[in-house]
Amino acid sequence: MSHVTGDMASDLSKRGTFIADSHSFLMKYGAQAIHNPYDEKNNPKGIVSMGMAENKLMEDILFERLSQPDMHGMSRDMLYYFKFSGTRDFRVSLANFITERFGTTRSVEPDNVMVVNGCGSALEQVASAVADPGEYLLCPSPYYSMVKFDCNIRGQVDCFDIPLTSQQENGKVRPFQLTLEDVEKAYQDATGQGLVVKGIFLLNPSNPTGDVYSPELLMDILLFAKRHQLHVIADEIYALSVFDSETQFCSVLALPNLPDPDKTHVLWGFSKDFALSGFRCGTIISSNKKLKTFIDNIAYYQCTPVLLQNMMRIMISDKKWLDSTYFPMNRQRMREMFTFVTNELEDLGIKCHPSKAAFFVWANFSPFMSEKTREEEMQLFQKLFAAGVYIIPGTELFCVDPGWFRVLFSLQKPYLQEGLKRLRSVLVRGI
Repeated sequence: MSHVTGDMASDLSKRGTFIADSHSFLMKYGAQAIHNPYDEKNNPKGIVSMGMAENKLMEDILFERLSQPDMHGMSRDMLYYFKFSGTRDFRVSLANFITERFGTTRSVEPDNVMVVNGCGSALEQVASAVADPGEYLLCPSPYYSMVKFDCNIRGQVDCFDIPLTSQQENGKVRPFQLTLEDVEKAYQDATGQGLVVKGIFLLNPSNPTGDVYSPELLMDILLFAKRHQLHVIADEIYALSVFDSETQFCSVLALPNLPDPDKTHVLWGFSKDFALSGFRCGTIISSNKKLKTFIDNIAYYQCTPVLLQNMMRIMISDKKWLDSTYFPMNRQRMREMFTFVTNELEDLGIKCHPSKAAFFVWANFSPFMSEKTREEEMQLFQKLFAAGVYIIPGTELFCVDPGWFRVLFSLQKPYLQEGLKRLRSVLVRGI
């Protein structure tokens, strides 16, 4: 008979206890920002969230399109069960969309597209399918910390970091540059410790640096993976959020002759490129038959509602709206706000990374720290959070150089101005 003592006692299984006791920095502070949001009129002392990775620049354009009559059609079959890994109509539209927008070398087959409720779910499922508990994926760091959480929370798959620094050493031409040599060294370090490495996770474009990997680097990594019989999980959720006019994104699906198609899996979704994080829709593109069966068997638990699938199907099929309104306006607004936030931070003496894509200014706040340590970085974070501005400290994104912070720029300018005003008050006046 178990003895229950207070709130900390639990009758859960080991698995249940592990999940209940797991904590995420982003979830903890993100929840506080959601529960106490800044509003100029209704909650002026609330938290200005420049930490949650959402694009709020396109709200007016999206709301107008989603309010059109064609978005709200119903058919009788929508009342009933459907293929939980995606309706046929939606997967056909997704296959056509990805083929065209990602510039794939071969047409994506609808049967190779699977729909789940977000890219976090997609990563959890693919990681669980390709690696056993206690096995590892190589992950270039810094990276979005929920990657490790998603892999580990239920699948018990872990990440072995490929540490990238701000130092331009060993022939590197920019800070935080990933090279094949970095991947090779991390693999040797991991296996040298007796760890089992089953794959490589690539977040391209990068969160938080906004870097975009070259086709040559991608092919080098894919060839390396094939030599070592590793899976490659390419998370391309920011693929269509490249705001730098001189930068071209290359999907692994656009590479000629994939070295190992059965071990190459692409993730994409609607939360970032379409600013629809509330719709909870992600996709897995893979030709691996066993993986597809795996996803089909568990999709029942993590599916996207059929009404939302239908709305997104109509949206991505509206080429005129995409090409004349949504994508050009999104790139323009992102470029303007990236420039605005970068200029404001650099005016304070904060050096910013030359990001090309995604929603973040990757900024070096170390001049405002007495020492370049994680402890000093977290103290600065707490001062900023107490002043009502939420940005992400880099060591929480597994950055090995303390002092870097991820600052969201994909927000309306008045909101950004309030957040930057609070940030300035802490850094300059110590308030």
